[in-house]
Amino acid sequence: MKKQGLKKIESYIGLGKVDTHMHSNYSDGKPTIEEILDYVENKTDLDLIAITDHDTIEGAVLAEKIVAEKKYRFEVIVGEEISTTDGHIIGLFLTEKIPGGKSCEETVNLIKKQEGLAIASHPFQHTKFSDEYMITMDGIGTKNLFDLRFSLDGVEIVNATPTLADENIAATAFNRMVLRIAETGGSDAHILEAISMGYTVFEGKNAEDFKQAIKNHQTQAIYGRWSILVLFKYLFFFIPLGLRLLWNSAFGRKK
Repeated sequence: MKKQGLKKIESYIGLGKVDTHMHSNYSDGKPTIEEILDYVENKTDLDLIAITDHDTIEGAVLAEKIVAEKKYRFEVIVGEEISTTDGHIIGLFLTEKIPGGKSCEETVNLIKKQEGLAIASHPFQHTKFSDEYMITMDGIGTKNLFDLRFSLDGVEIVNATPTLADENIAATAFNRMVLRIAETGGSDAHILEAISMGYTVFEGKNAEDFKQAIKNHQTQAIYGRWSILVLFKYLFFFIPLGLRLLWNSAFGRKK
């Protein structure tokens, strides 16, 4: 089904639409908070966005403030993609920053103390090259997913990063056969044009409706539709990162 047709169906049956995963220049994304908000307002039909920068909520808190002051048509969820010792976990509806470097179990507990939602992001992705000075993409993996099956609120089964098709299929299968928790979709956008290339639909329109839908396991993850131009833009954004990772993994970094 074409994306335009899907939009009409979502609108007709009263479903809300949220992109649960994106990054700004407060971590490793390219756009500023102001650029993200203007793009969402004018170029998408999203009802909610979650700004989930790595190990900080500073940009998300700023976004929430701007949206309230300027009366944008959509809401902002304060989020954070937290770097645990086991991989990345997204915290949504946060009021305070959660420090990285803790176990995934401890991280989930800290999210719950804030009455937030804990989402396993790209759980089966593992970056082959590593660099202690750079943010990479790592999920918590099968064992941690199973161990946390009663405490996680959701699992990301649609991450719109173009190279993650197999990992998304694995996350979907594992969740539907084993975990049976709420499913989310997010763009993991690092450039403006990638926003809403992955998203989650739910009954309702606002942030509280979405939070309740997650708790009731009543969400659906959806893929957006990439254009060739946007794919090339994303490729050229990530090429320098990939080259630095490869170089530093092969030859090391001088102290």
